[in-house]
Amino acid sequence: MTLTYSDVIISRFGENEFTAKELAILTGNSRSAKLLSELKMRGIVERVDRGKYRVLPLSERPDTRIMEWDRVRNIITHAPWKKAWTGSTAVEVWTNGRYKISPNPYLRVFHIIILKSELDEWRKYLRRSGISYSGKKRVGCYVDLKCSSKVNSTIITGEPVITKNEVLKLIRNHPGIYAGACELIESGISI
Repeated sequence: MTLTYSDVIISRFGENEFTAKELAILTGNSRSAKLLSELKMRGIVERVDRGKYRVLPLSERPDTRIMEWDRVRNIITHAPWKKAWTGSTAVEVWTNGRYKISPNPYLRVFHIIILKSELDEWRKYLRRSGISYSGKKRVGCYVDLKCSSKVNSTIITGEPVITKNEVLKLIRNHPGIYAGACELIESGISI
């Protein structure tokens, strides 16, 4: 595993204040102000005064998983081709976010159904956006592409999703995965 600048800063300065100049001397990085600006955007350090910084303790850092998952969801919803949320993502939408499943707390899988004729365009689009569509990832997120000759969808909260009947069928066919989700749909969203 490689050592990163944030590892060096945390190891050397802890929660003590430091300057961009001290960082430049420590790391030999001539662009330490730019580096600190990037680390500030990521929520790793904060500026406490002009030219002075400190590392944020873990309890004060933002959850970057949410930012990445929102970025990917936004890229998918703004794609120019016909699509609809399916699988566990559709269940999540139909339950108004109250029923979510994931392989682990650090991985988000987005399930979409697309037209088979547009599969290559989707793959290129996702690749250009830095989004994986293979199930090999264990951290971050990936898109599970399901192909079909047609996509039946309805719009819920501005997003295309498979119909309520299709979601209910999915839930009933997989009771071990979606136990109790039907009740959340019935009392949750109305079109």
